[in-house]
Amino acid sequence: MNGLVIGVMTGTSLDAIDIALLQIKKNLPFKLVDFHSKKIPQKLKDEIKSLAPPNITNILTLAKITNKFSREIANNINTFLKKNEYKSKIIVCGVHGQTIAHSPQNGFSFQICNPHLIAELIGLRVVFDFRNRDIVRGGQGAPLAPLFHSQLAPKGCQTAFVNIGGIANISIITDTTTRGFDVGPGNCLIDFWARKIKNRAFDFNGNWARKGNINPRLLRVFQNDIYFKKKFPKSTSTQYFSSEWFEKKLRIFKTEIPSRDIQATLTELTATVICKSIPKSCKEVYICGGGFKNSYLIERIKANTKKTVQSTESIGWDPMCIESCCFGWLALQTYLGNDLDLRKITGSKDIGVSGAITA
Repeated sequence: MNGLVIGVMTGTSLDAIDIALLQIKKNLPFKLVDFHSKKIPQKLKDEIKSLAPPNITNILTLAKITNKFSREIANNINTFLKKNEYKSKIIVCGVHGQTIAHSPQNGFSFQICNPHLIAELIGLRVVFDFRNRDIVRGGQGAPLAPLFHSQLAPKGCQTAFVNIGGIANISIITDTTTRGFDVGPGNCLIDFWARKIKNRAFDFNGNWARKGNINPRLLRVFQNDIYFKKKFPKSTSTQYFSSEWFEKKLRIFKTEIPSRDIQATLTELTATVICKSIPKSCKEVYICGGGFKNSYLIERIKANTKKTVQSTESIGWDPMCIESCCFGWLALQTYLGNDLDLRKITGSKDIGVSGAITA
């Protein structure tokens, strides 16, 4: 299959609506044609955050916010499409939706999105609900990005792709196999502490963390969490690595230290859990996602892994566009009815089609 697809992603950080227009050749991602990213209005962002468990109790509120969010997505897609003349050539649009609760152990992953409303407003087929079919097959429903990373990976050696969003996930790729899982917190705890203490959305370039000292004892308290001891398959969410998680760990630690030292230690936590997940046999490590903008975090990953660590830009793919491109490509697989093999990624018991599609 050749043609164009659209992928839409907001990610666990809930910072922006990212829209990628991806060219496909012979069912493989060929190149990024265009990209659009717009910040989510603060009021809408706050409304979406208000839905997080255990607050999600009112079905009417849930439905209203879902439709408001879906209209925002559709408006952004239409603005994006007005810039070019590609609409008639677009095969399908993949919309991931915003994760509100991810609980594969209870048999579900819940993303808010009204795909039928979006489809009517943009005039395209929409693929949605990418995760639950995998969970029904016994998988974790996440991460799904390793399937796409495997399409981009250089041939002839084992490589690792690390996507650093709110949560960080890793793809370990050879010419014959692809494995992957969520390693733990990416930006979520770093961003939380920056908001709480500095009233900033994030720690720009990791400059605040860079001024602090990594506290080894606090780092061990963080690293002793049960999630890091879990074996494959595993997935997690910002609902797990939350402010409550952080406050609980500080109570265990008990000692008061400067806030910048806490930020440095949280950054080191992200770096170390990523590096411990990279096999020694990996020759190259490619980073994508918003975490790549945190230069101090990347420095700490390089220091901990002692491998060649670079952006996916080095292989021709903008690190900020990978996830939205991924869901455009996955949407095409759903549209074509192609089976996906997630057994070594999510732990699914069988291969099969993922996602649902509007008429």
